[in-house]
Amino acid sequence: MGRHFHGKNPLRRTTALLGAVAGFAAVPYAGADEVFERGKVIYGKLCTECHGANGEGGDHEDSETLYGDRSIPSLAKRITKTMPEDDPDLCVGEDAEAVAHYIHAAFYSPVARAKLSPAKRQLSRLTANQFRVSVSDAIGFFRGGIGVLKTEERGLKGTYWGGSNFGNSTTDGKQDEKTKMSFERRDAGIVFDFGEGTPDDTKFGPGMFSSRWEGSLLVEESGTYEFMIRTRNGARLFLNDTVKTPLINTWVSSGEELREEKVSTKLLGGRAYPLKMEYFKHRQKLGFVELLWKAPHGVWEPIPERSLAPETVRKEVFVPQTDFPADDRSDGYERGTSISKEWLSAVNRGALEAGDHVFVNFQKMTGCKPEERDNEAGVAKIRDFVRMFASLAYRKPVGEEEAGRLLGGEFTPAGVKKAVVATLTSPRFLYPDFSEPDATRSHQVAGRLALSMWDSLPDKELWKQAEQGKLEKQEQVRKQAERMLRDPRTRNKLRGFFHDWLELKDADNMVKSPERFPGIDGAVLADLRTSLDLFIDDVTWGDDSDYRKLLTADYLYLNERLSDIYGKGVKGAAFRKTVFEDGTRSGIITHPYMLTSLAYYDNTSPIHRGVFLTRNIVGRMLKMPPDATEFKDSDFDPSLTMREKVTNLTKSTACMACHSSINPLGFSLERFDAVGRWRDTDNGKPINTISDFYDDNGEKVPIAGPKDVAEFAIGSESARQAFVHRLFNHMVKQPIAANSSDGLQFLEKRFSENGYNIRNLVVGSVMIDAMRGTDPASGDTVAK
Repeated sequence: MGRHFHGKNPLRRTTALLGAVAGFAAVPYAGADEVFERGKVIYGKLCTECHGANGEGGDHEDSETLYGDRSIPSLAKRITKTMPEDDPDLCVGEDAEAVAHYIHAAFYSPVARAKLSPAKRQLSRLTANQFRVSVSDAIGFFRGGIGVLKTEERGLKGTYWGGSNFGNSTTDGKQDEKTKMSFERRDAGIVFDFGEGTPDDTKFGPGMFSSRWEGSLLVEESGTYEFMIRTRNGARLFLNDTVKTPLINTWVSSGEELREEKVSTKLLGGRAYPLKMEYFKHRQKLGFVELLWKAPHGVWEPIPERSLAPETVRKEVFVPQTDFPADDRSDGYERGTSISKEWLSAVNRGALEAGDHVFVNFQKMTGCKPEERDNEAGVAKIRDFVRMFASLAYRKPVGEEEAGRLLGGEFTPAGVKKAVVATLTSPRFLYPDFSEPDATRSHQVAGRLALSMWDSLPDKELWKQAEQGKLEKQEQVRKQAERMLRDPRTRNKLRGFFHDWLELKDADNMVKSPERFPGIDGAVLADLRTSLDLFIDDVTWGDDSDYRKLLTADYLYLNERLSDIYGKGVKGAAFRKTVFEDGTRSGIITHPYMLTSLAYYDNTSPIHRGVFLTRNIVGRMLKMPPDATEFKDSDFDPSLTMREKVTNLTKSTACMACHSSINPLGFSLERFDAVGRWRDTDNGKPINTISDFYDDNGEKVPIAGPKDVAEFAIGSESARQAFVHRLFNHMVKQPIAANSSDGLQFLEKRFSENGYNIRNLVVGSVMIDAMRGTDPASGDTVAK
């Protein structure tokens, strides 16, 4: 159609701009206003009944919304083949092109929809995780921040004594040489069957000994953790409190029976927790002790060496244990956009937990000694604590007068507790944007940076910069964002992004047929998830942090258990980076955990795999099918391959509207079985992975395997924009267009020009949010 028009007019320039901004190839029509009007007329006659005046869907039971990301040429081809559904021949050729032109500019494309309904920042509360993290860090602010390890060593420091009393005098005051003797070593974990012996029979005499393991527990993901001690003897575990109260206490024993003691607790990711475990064998014949855990999405296992460090962080971490209702995840990331009685109740309980902690640790938190509570110095310390605590929570300075109101004139531990609870239940804490209007520009930036990067509040360094007014310029903000990027809390939040992007929450309950796939049990699935996390961490936090490696890398992390299934001969429980020289692996696209989660109980699923690749890797929108069609293997000829079955199931014109994208991508992975192992045949027939895929402009792209999918995604502007958009949404939890009209295009352009660096993209994303109202390229103030 574009061949027949030339010249200049405003609509042509608008259409070209829409196409360029959205990442689509716009057709430079001259006389496009006539084409637009012609398409509008045809659309009104043939399409409105089913699709609505503005693509919103009509009253017809089979109506369908017309929102998407196809280009004008691609839309024209689609219309030619399928519209209207009852007589596709009514709208073909130049008519189809005119309709495509009209709907794309009027309401179909993302840019058109943004014009019809401009994006706005949503008034949102803290999510459950943001509440926990913010409260924890508000208390940690007064306890020295989070503990940061200085060592790269892993494992625990073990100290062993020949007597059962940790080198102290026995009850009768006597000690022989072997009772007093001790030695230290680094242990990979606590899994020991001493039998009738000792840790070192050359040093210790028979019968009794004691040991103490010290160090830190490294937690990478927030959630509920279960811990278990299995022993025949006496043992106790201190976690996050290495002095007062054991988390597990099985100190008193009788007989030789093997006992198990369990407990669960919530822990926040991106933190190190002080850990100490003590154990003794006195009169029992046999010595045995194990410390196990069950991490989120995991199984019972010895705590792995990579999660332990021999250095002890000296800072306890306050972690609210209150259960919160689930946050809204309809957009693929957690949002605080709903309010319920359950949520309000959880907020109150969490605030009371924090108040109780401050009450118990009053002197440590306020610096006020008991003898100072009734004098002027003590009152000043208490007021200063409340003023600073409220300033942090509200993300702006709070004066002495307001601190006094929060205390209500009660300068006591009970008064401070009330002030903490009042602060943490205030809308000024719970609704971050609510607290900003009368804050200085630097305090606004500090609060936004902390929330976007850490889901938290400013630390001492960030607050110091805000107090000095040093967060006004782009280079100042970037310096702080890059510092914060190195904090383990950012690593934890970014891991959460990958879990959302890869839809790992949907994989928690997967099981595989024990008849078809013997040995694929919960332990293997937990190892596969760990393998995926290690791979993502390696790419993200490696030297170049290259997004392209996420899609193309030829290696996996395997331990012995996984190696027995996927080959390569790795030995031991530790995971090792293992290269597949045969070129069969292509990053996350062929990671066994992804392939396993996107498959049926007993067979592959090109549809599930294709939908995931279409939406999450290629970045193309898919509509919900008008009718849910269940795949029933028993309905097909048993001699057919899975590809043949899916082709037959989706061959109708209505299905192929989406399956023309889904099927080629799903078929590209058919050489991997339902647990991600390579195969050459399906149902005794050679596997065919070759298909024709159509790009955003409707051009044919041959797809023969996962490497082709990866290369297409890397080269696709819309795919890159989809990744950038998802990452921004996860970090900031607000629409990017509400912050900056061209922020998405700016971030994608910088991302592509600067080596596809994921870490730089994180910094750029949080800066756009932190510096609202400024041009993302220059940092200059712009009109809102």
